[in-house]
Amino acid sequence: MSETTLVEKLIQLRKKVPYIKKEQKQYIKFSVVSSETVLTEFNTHMNELNIYLKTEVVNKTIERQKIAVNEKTKKDIFSYLVTLDMKYTWINGDNPSEREEVTFSAIADDENSSYAYGQALTYAEKTFFMKEFNIPADDVDPDVFQKEILKRIPASPEQIEAIHIQLGKLEELTEQPKLAFLEQAKMTNGVNAKKAPEEFTGYDFGLVMNTLTGWVNGYEKKKSKK
Repeated sequence: MSETTLVEKLIQLRKKVPYIKKEQKQYIKFSVVSSETVLTEFNTHMNELNIYLKTEVVNKTIERQKIAVNEKTKKDIFSYLVTLDMKYTWINGDNPSEREEVTFSAIADDENSSYAYGQALTYAEKTFFMKEFNIPADDVDPDVFQKEILKRIPASPEQIEAIHIQLGKLEELTEQPKLAFLEQAKMTNGVNAKKAPEEFTGYDFGLVMNTLTGWVNGYEKKKSKK
């Protein structure tokens, strides 16, 4: 069996994190996607896939800008604008020589230059993950978002097989043709009547599978009472 390539792993990683919900923070008036949430979500799956992200600051510039004068001390107050040129390198843990480099930029400002530097790094890390994998973040209900995602993803071979298994059980339990159960399940859930299980989306599968499973459980319960 061939080894999973780094690109294949990154595609798997993207599939595992289709959406990140914004959170309401006490100290901020609007909802945001926190760095902690992003890193926790991705690190879990990166460990599973055995991939590592190396972070490097290739170039750093700091600009000091006068923004005000302290009324008491009469001293100038400065803000430090930090600009970073970053290089992120994806490394395949199963084959460390296989790597993918991505360049990125970060910028932040603060009255403390060290804080500005840290803010630039933190914001860059969060934004890199969101942009690298085209992750949407909105205030919509994640369940609604997941529903829309499933409508675009084809059912997996395992899911299609599960549909056929349930249809086989129904045919055996009732001595009725399984095609009739399939047609009824599609009609019940508003699935296109012309669709074969092999053409189902992930969303179609969920609807039809739930209906078929309910029927199987019902017929098995009736049979056990006889």
